[in-house]
Amino acid sequence: MSAFLSMEGISKRFGAVVALQNVALQVSRGAVHALIGENGAGKSTLMKILSGSLMPDTGRMSLNQQSYAPRQPKDARIAGVSMIYQELTLAPHLTVEENVTLGVERQKNGILIHQDEQVRDALAILGHEDIDPKMPVKALGIGKQQIVEIARSLLLRSQLIVMDEPTSSLSAEDTQNLFSAIKRLRNQGVTIIYISHFLEEIEEIADEYTVLRDGATICSGLIPETTQSAIVTSMVGRSLEEMFPRTMHSIGEPLLQVDQLSSPPRL
Repeated sequence: MSAFLSMEGISKRFGAVVALQNVALQVSRGAVHALIGENGAGKSTLMKILSGSLMPDTGRMSLNQQSYAPRQPKDARIAGVSMIYQELTLAPHLTVEENVTLGVERQKNGILIHQDEQVRDALAILGHEDIDPKMPVKALGIGKQQIVEIARSLLLRSQLIVMDEPTSSLSAEDTQNLFSAIKRLRNQGVTIIYISHFLEEIEEIADEYTVLRDGATICSGLIPETTQSAIVTSMVGRSLEEMFPRTMHSIGEPLLQVDQLSSPPRL
């Protein structure tokens, strides 16, 4: 797999706070790339730079072998980069079709040509022909609402989709449905950046990974060539054994002793 996204030397400060320092991220074409790190590691800031919501202080990016420097989210969308946040950006009172086509360039009289057909095709690619485009989004469960959000990215012709903690509110069944959709996207050649704290999920769905800690890139690699314990060590800077050292304890005198306590009719 050739490099599709390259971010090199990315740094960002907010006043005296260094959010990112010389971060590097390389994402292969058509891969599911896990971006891993504790809260405050810099994942969100890095993705805001990728999506055009923030400008980096230093660094450069390339997308599909071309220089990439979005100055606003619209620039990222035009370049084929979509963000799917934890808090979905759907309009619940609108239909599935209306939500999927929000933000998609209109082609004739303000109406997307073959709109219904394109929405159904996008849902079919994700394995969800069961979702009725005419149904109001508020009638769908959270798992299917997420599918609607992804379908919008397909209509925007996104080549790279960033998913931020996508399973945080999903049931086990909805999570597996999402994974099926992600695998279908990968088969279509779409590149995914998958942000999650759940290492079991990352092991199941991701091809490669990058770990951030304290605003810096710690390591990158292929998922089959690492272990969960190695990833945790990279995330926190020490091994699990060091985090929870075995100590010896002796049992002392009782702190509280109760004899013949009664309180009718409960005791």
